[in-house]
Amino acid sequence: MANVSTSNRGGAMLEFTLLVPVWLPLLLGTMWIGSAMIRGLQVTQVARDAASMFSRGVDFSTGAGSDSNNILAKVTQELGTVTATGTGVVIFSTVTYVGNSVCALAGPAYHDNSVPPQHTAACTNYGKFVFTQRYTVGNTSLRSSNFGAPAAGDLNSVKQYSIPIVKYVTNLADVANFNLLPNPLEDGTDGYQSGQPVYVVEAFFSGAGQVGYTQGGSYAYAIF
Repeated sequence: MANVSTSNRGGAMLEFTLLVPVWLPLLLGTMWIGSAMIRGLQVTQVARDAASMFSRGVDFSTGAGSDSNNILAKVTQELGTVTATGTGVVIFSTVTYVGNSVCALAGPAYHDNSVPPQHTAACTNYGKFVFTQRYTVGNTSLRSSNFGAPAAGDLNSVKQYSIPIVKYVTNLADVANFNLLPNPLEDGTDGYQSGQPVYVVEAFFSGAGQVGYTQGGSYAYAIF
């Protein structure tokens, strides 16, 4: 009886050809999403570092000293450039809650003579979080703030882009879309009190994004 041998030559190549359309997109997709996640973590760290320094009085505004601007450039150098035509933007904001104590600081027109003083109708932003400072470093066309923007006419460029108290207790345009902290009680029992500053830094860097994931860039914010 003759021996019959079968040949498997070409089987491996056929299996490889059938599997490539499946595992190659998975491999490329994993690399793409993985790199986007790493970039997102880097942007988050930039926001945290900048917010930490911002809360300690470091001024990164355009008119600040060269040392401050060099710090921001070094912190963001792996992500892109924070120039007017660059690939990144960092938004610095200070917000505060307008309570009776803030209305009293604004002047006699905004509080009564009771002890402790209570706000009057003139303190129209009572009970709201408002912007007290805002400036942006980098390409402002890339992204706007998630928390809104104060009235441009209320910004005081002489004082590091701050907003005078009489304006932010009365101008509705200076109210922030900020709900990350509860409205504080005014009896002193809360950790956060009316009038205390909240420092918010937002960072965005453009890059190759995947629709539904990074949407063309990476965004993060940090609060101190």
